[in-house]
Amino acid sequence: MKGHEGRPILGYPYRVYKNSMKIRIRIQGLIVFIVLLMVLIFFKTLYPYWRNEFWDEAFDTLGIVLVLFGFLFRIASRGYKAEKSQGGRILVKDGPYALIRHPMYFGTFLIGCGIISLLFSTWAVFLFIFIYIVIYLPVIKKEEKLLLSRFGEEYIAYRQTVSAYFPKILSVKNKNFIFRLKWVRKEFFSLVITLILIFGIEIAEDVRLFGKGEIFDEFIEMSIVCLVFIICIYLFLRKRRFI
Repeated sequence: MKGHEGRPILGYPYRVYKNSMKIRIRIQGLIVFIVLLMVLIFFKTLYPYWRNEFWDEAFDTLGIVLVLFGFLFRIASRGYKAEKSQGGRILVKDGPYALIRHPMYFGTFLIGCGIISLLFSTWAVFLFIFIYIVIYLPVIKKEEKLLLSRFGEEYIAYRQTVSAYFPKILSVKNKNFIFRLKWVRKEFFSLVITLILIFGIEIAEDVRLFGKGEIFDEFIEMSIVCLVFIICIYLFLRKRRFI
């Protein structure tokens, strides 16, 4: 079976690409881990000096929500594709892929924006933009070429109706969208490590700015934000019968 321009759409080249993609995802996760760890170690010289605790808490809350929503988007996209694509033989065009062509990378983008909100510093903005352009944009371009060679005219039609970088507004009428709780397992470790590092960074920041009495308060506040977010998302998905 052949795709656009006669190139094979099944077989060895695709398996090699799939394996290399898994390795690349692990490397990307390691890079994010190292960056967050460096921030935690060198926080004294990297953090802004907040004078207003209200704004600090507001941007912390926004950052946590963006990080969690980014992981939710990644989890839904990865699991949905695994369930619907039949090992890469079918082009997935519904669910998260009806909103954006590369939803997993958009999830990563949201996570980066969340971290920027948490740190709220110019250096974080430029670092994130640099990492995203250097690591993710070339990968997106490479995947576009592979999908074009595999699915030909079908992918061309799909590409003309769905954006590559920013999604359409989520339509609750998308009856094909589903979310399996078991999908969380594949992103669970990355989520936990990211949250641990973020909690550590934020607690260290608040201790520096507002005193040691903030350790417990900050931990409780961030835990409540995470819990409320998870409950709201779960209730929304249940109400819409997405799970």
